[in-house]
Amino acid sequence: METKFLLPHACKKFGWILLILSTLVWFYLQLTGQEELPFLETSVFSIAGSYFLTDNTAFFTVIKANITTTLIGSLFLIGGLGVAFSKEKIEDEFIATLRLESFQWSFLINYILLFLAFVLIYGFDFFYVMIYNMFTMLILFIFRFHYLVVRHKK
Repeated sequence: METKFLLPHACKKFGWILLILSTLVWFYLQLTGQEELPFLETSVFSIAGSYFLTDNTAFFTVIKANITTTLIGSLFLIGGLGVAFSKEKIEDEFIATLRLESFQWSFLINYILLFLAFVLIYGFDFFYVMIYNMFTMLILFIFRFHYLVVRHKK
């Protein structure tokens, strides 16, 4: 069976490393109450950027910014996509079915959670929900797919 859009199995290990590393750094920041790491303050090219809660938006320029959240989010996404889109050691029709079912399940649960957030969360807290929602479907897919693979191996 030919699979499309899947990375080689070796990418899964690298994906787990990035996913776990970024999660640990995020947990560290949450536990210490820090929002960013001071040594990650740097100049970056920005297509559109502004300083938080200001009206001076700059387009296609270099701005000074702390890239902590950019780095953590990017590593998490790259790692998560590496885990989610890497082949299993044995990639057959059964695994493809589990992938499809996991994707459909994670899609549905993600949008149920998003609907509940629209109805129940207001103000600036909704902004945080939307940030976390960027990662929710990927997390749900990874957990559901690997849960089904382990459950069916028994």
